[in-house]
Amino acid sequence: MTAVSLLPVLRPYQPFALRVARTRRLSTSFVRVTLAGEALAEFAFHGFDQRINLLFLPATEDHEAFARQDDWMTEGRTCGAPLRVYTVRAFRAAPLEVDIDFVLHGDTSPASRWAGSAAPGDPVVMIGATHGHPVTDVAWKPPATADLLLLAADCTALPAAAAILESLDRPARAVIEVPERDDRLPIAGGHDITWLVRHDGDRIEPVVRDLLDTFSPGAAPAPAFVAESGDDVWDVPEETTGSFYAWLAGESGTVVSLRRHLVGERGIDRSAVAFMGYWKRGQVR
Repeated sequence: MTAVSLLPVLRPYQPFALRVARTRRLSTSFVRVTLAGEALAEFAFHGFDQRINLLFLPATEDHEAFARQDDWMTEGRTCGAPLRVYTVRAFRAAPLEVDIDFVLHGDTSPASRWAGSAAPGDPVVMIGATHGHPVTDVAWKPPATADLLLLAADCTALPAAAAILESLDRPARAVIEVPERDDRLPIAGGHDITWLVRHDGDRIEPVVRDLLDTFSPGAAPAPAFVAESGDDVWDVPEETTGSFYAWLAGESGTVVSLRRHLVGERGIDRSAVAFMGYWKRGQVR
């Protein structure tokens, strides 16, 4: 006779049926939406640039029933509701709340449209990590030996970069590009942050290149390999060594160009550079 386990099946990720607790307009381009729910007791908070998915079901849909389904993944893929990846800006175990910062760009995307009109009580499904599994939702993975840390981010990656910087136990340099001057949001930790404002004509690539003249280690240039799959631009080395580590996140074309400059022109080991394309120019976010 085959033994039947009575233990619950642990899933690395699961849907959490949550509701908007409150919203706060942070600046011209950013709004913070705080989500709450008892289901967050099962959420495994990993810090840094932890990724979650938000599934924007119709408000009339039974979000609790969706989250209880065993085959929620298939249903989520076939129901037609928009699914978007975001990062956790903050998590509080008491009370059970999670902050998600959104870049607003009108009604041009379902996420921006939802966040711009979100009100207390509105339902949403968050798909995130559960307790007891290896951490696979964090891209910030510098070696313990790295004392030269560089972050380069546009506005879409600002929440992730801010969460990383506020979690660090060592100083870092960051270059962050935002649309408007008041989008230069407070970040705790005393790090060296260069703010760029697109409205003023600032652009992230030339500034990062100039900064690297004094910041990055020298090495012999090597051909740059960029891992791409379809529209995906994402490469997070699992094993890194050395004193330098770079984290590049934002528009795909920009992070690919910066990564090629670091590896192909500067000769920095590709294992010391993580790069993530959060969006692609010309595509709806």
